[in-house]
Amino acid sequence: MLLQQFYTIVASEITKAQSFETTVKIQKEHPIFEGHFPNFPVTPGVTMLQIIKELTEDHLQQSLFIESASNVKFLTMVDPNINANLKFNIVIQEDGNYVKIKNSTSFNDGTPVLKCNVTFVKR
Repeated sequence: MLLQQFYTIVASEITKAQSFETTVKIQKEHPIFEGHFPNFPVTPGVTMLQIIKELTEDHLQQSLFIESASNVKFLTMVDPNINANLKFNIVIQEDGNYVKIKNSTSFNDGTPVLKCNVTFVKR
């Protein structure tokens, strides 16, 4: 885990072949929020992409490297004091040495937070 103690997994389930849903809780006390931003914490988008990478690696039991990301849309700011739980829905397509995913992330109430496609290379 690149960001030690940044989040904890609350629930995870396989929803169908090659897709899963995982809910994580962001730790609002994490030092990253001291700089992003003081008195107005906003979860950095790059950390959400890192969570997607780590969840996919855990699901596949495979080390991955992000090759590209496309159609990345941050739809709502994530203030961990207001909405600390994020639900990641990830659909996986493996193609040889590549793993392509489609992600949609939301709050527990269904409000969309992030949508993206990411291509990983197996290490």
